[in-house]
Amino acid sequence: MGIAIWPGCSETEQGRTPPPIDDFPVAEDLYNPYTYSVGDQRHRFVVNGIWQVGRGLQMSGLYFYGSGQRYSTSWGGDLRGVGAGGTGRLRANGTIVPRNNFVGEAIHRIDLRIQQRIPLGGRRSLEGILEVFNLANRENFGSYATAESQAATYGRPTRNANVAYTPRSVQLGLRLAF
Repeated sequence: MGIAIWPGCSETEQGRTPPPIDDFPVAEDLYNPYTYSVGDQRHRFVVNGIWQVGRGLQMSGLYFYGSGQRYSTSWGGDLRGVGAGGTGRLRANGTIVPRNNFVGEAIHRIDLRIQQRIPLGGRRSLEGILEVFNLANRENFGSYATAESQAATYGRPTRNANVAYTPRSVQLGLRLAF
């Protein structure tokens, strides 16, 4: 058994870390109190299916729902002059912007695929494929303006090039198997 090396601590030399220093207060905006993380999504639902219609025709679809994700929020300035390591959560009036408190809108997406297989004799075949992504053309957002100092744009969606958030798109394909 090892020897306790920190006063008031039950851990030993082989133990973990020293106890927290309670007599050294740190401003709330300089540390990260426990809260939900960036990207936290409380609910997600996905369902898909494939239907072999017959005569080489196949239809498949996917529905995706995701509740709003959490985003990092800030005042929009570095009032403490900390630089790149700062959180920017201290407002000019001395209050603190809550950490990761902005929740975006829910995402709904429907994707559809139709595939027709045409036999060409022997092992050869031709497949025509039509895919439609975001069939309902719903506006799904994956990025938001989260700097409170920019009041005119705070909370508004910003461009996100990720395919999960794009408007309706159609894709055609041909596949030759031999």
